[in-house]
Amino acid sequence: MISSARLASLALLTALLLSACVSPAWDDHDYALKAGKTAESAVSAVRFARSVVAYRDRMTGPYAEVVLTEAVQDLSSVNDQFGGVQPPSDSSDRVRDEVLRLTEEAETEVEDLLIQWRRDGVKDPAAVTRELDRLAGELSDFAEKHR
Repeated sequence: MISSARLASLALLTALLLSACVSPAWDDHDYALKAGKTAESAVSAVRFARSVVAYRDRMTGPYAEVVLTEAVQDLSSVNDQFGGVQPPSDSSDRVRDEVLRLTEEAETEVEDLLIQWRRDGVKDPAAVTRELDRLAGELSDFAEKHR
């Protein structure tokens, strides 16, 4: 089972990263930085969800549901908060479209994982792990590019 200290530290990191996405963007550079922080927050939630798949044999069903529900809520919050920041110029629209595509895809993937978990369990853990790793990698790359 994942230690509660590790989960608490992941939750704290997610909360801190989410708080970086709340203020307005003054210019394209500031907007890109906010997009990068948004991607970092999403990576944290995706990795949190991935831990459920990786440790599924050591986790109780109700505990895993709580972890996945929190990950879905975190991703939804990330999308809502960043979606509320208006791009300062037309050139920021590409940044907005890319980060929202990635974070919305991550939210959908984790929601689907939660549904699978609640119904019959994870049908293809290796495929889910690959997809979550891919999303985390793309989000990490985006965040690195927009530091």
